[in-house]
Amino acid sequence: MPVYYFHIRSERGVHPDTEGVRLADGEAVRREAIDRALVEMSEGAKHDEDRMRWMFDVRDDADRPVLSFPFADAIPAG
Repeated sequence: MPVYYFHIRSERGVHPDTEGVRLADGEAVRREAIDRALVEMSEGAKHDEDRMRWMFDVRDDADRPVLSFPFADAIPAG
């Protein structure tokens, strides 16, 4: 399985993911991005920090772009 790196982009810059995670495919990458974004936003709320404008820049183990995922996209519509 390929390794994917979920780098975070915020107003303060890029926060690199140096560990990565092994995932089966693009759909698994998207689900992981949603789960991680929800956790990050929850953590931010605990510290009175709005992370809605943050995003993931997901790259594969060859440093190719895989997904740009705004945290706001993790919130269900409705």
